[in-house]
Amino acid sequence: MSSHEKPDILGNVPLHTAKWLSLHSLSYRDCAGEIRTWESLARTTRPSGADSDGADIIATIKRADADDQIVLVKQFRPPMGTYTLEFPAGLMDAAESIETTATRELYEETGYTGRVEKVSTAVSMDPGASNCATTVVVITIDGDLAKNTNPEKHPDEGEYIEVICLPVKGLLAKLEELSASMVIDSRLYTYALGLSYSQ
Repeated sequence: MSSHEKPDILGNVPLHTAKWLSLHSLSYRDCAGEIRTWESLARTTRPSGADSDGADIIATIKRADADDQIVLVKQFRPPMGTYTLEFPAGLMDAAESIETTATRELYEETGYTGRVEKVSTAVSMDPGASNCATTVVVITIDGDLAKNTNPEKHPDEGEYIEVICLPVKGLLAKLEELSASMVIDSRLYTYALGLSYSQ
């Protein structure tokens, strides 16, 4: 068979299903026609028909008399065994639009409210290990509004989040400084790296 044959999935066998995740054994045909297997994780919470599990939120605070700030969240992540710094994010509820997911999660995790500016297509998160996908939602926060002056977060039970707002200018250097005490999420670091080349 040609080495340019299109790979395809031949089978998907669930190995274990828990509350949030399921482990699967995938059988597939590779580009050379060989039959292979692959272990893969999937979220159990993705709504039927959705191509994404939830939203990652790039939220920027804009004020008339101050530099722009990016809204981030610090929380303990058991799989990492330490604190991480990330964009606000969350899973999509059934029958919920991704815009609603993003604005709801931003409010719950940080207390901020804002205007949706852009919504990406579904993008993969860790394609070598899972089929988990997210949608990136860009939100602008009017920091001069009274409700965004001292916002109060509304986390879920068992969710302990510290909101950290950092200047957009010089973000990469600040993240590298903070990396001594916490793990920086790869999406956030990549975003900051891209900004550093454009500033």
